[in-house]
Amino acid sequence: MNFSEKIYLYFIVLLICSTIITFAGIYGFQQLEPSINMLNSSNTQSLYYAEQMLTSISVKKDLKKFEQNLLLAEKNITEDGEKKAVDGIASDYKSAFQGNKYLEEETINDIAELARINRLAMEQAGVKAKQQQAIGVWIILFPSVFIWIIGLALLKRLDRTFIKPIQELNNVIFEYNKGNYMRRCPSVTVTKELQQLYDGINVILDNK
Repeated sequence: MNFSEKIYLYFIVLLICSTIITFAGIYGFQQLEPSINMLNSSNTQSLYYAEQMLTSISVKKDLKKFEQNLLLAEKNITEDGEKKAVDGIASDYKSAFQGNKYLEEETINDIAELARINRLAMEQAGVKAKQQQAIGVWIILFPSVFIWIIGLALLKRLDRTFIKPIQELNNVIFEYNKGNYMRRCPSVTVTKELQQLYDGINVILDNK
């Protein structure tokens, strides 16, 4: 592989890594919100149903509205412990509406528990969102640091194999023009093409 092909290869590798970083960052942030938003939507609905049931049993004594919201709550169970609370409400509410104060209190406690479970789930979703944001940052930051390391390594290699040898060649010609006819290009380059150039310049200088 000649020198120019090596340069092309280095930069192709760098571009591939940059592309991977871009797609990884996009994917990470795309996964950040949808599931949390869906979960919060379900929790918000359950909180609303709990609020409506609480109003229906403790204030308005509206059995029909209570049952409508209970049915909706049964269809919207997403959290651990939520089914137990809903089942407790379903087993006691009829007696509660018939005037059983003990079961009315139990029903209200179960409604409060249903609301608590969903509020806690929303708080945990907020914490999870922050954690995922941090993960999203690292998804981009860590590969970016990796790319910087690769870039610096490539620059160092280019400096050693190309930039410094060209500078040395320039110095030899500069010294020759100043009258230093003994200065020659060293045999220390790491590329075949540059060494051939060095040798050619040395031959020219030797024949002067």
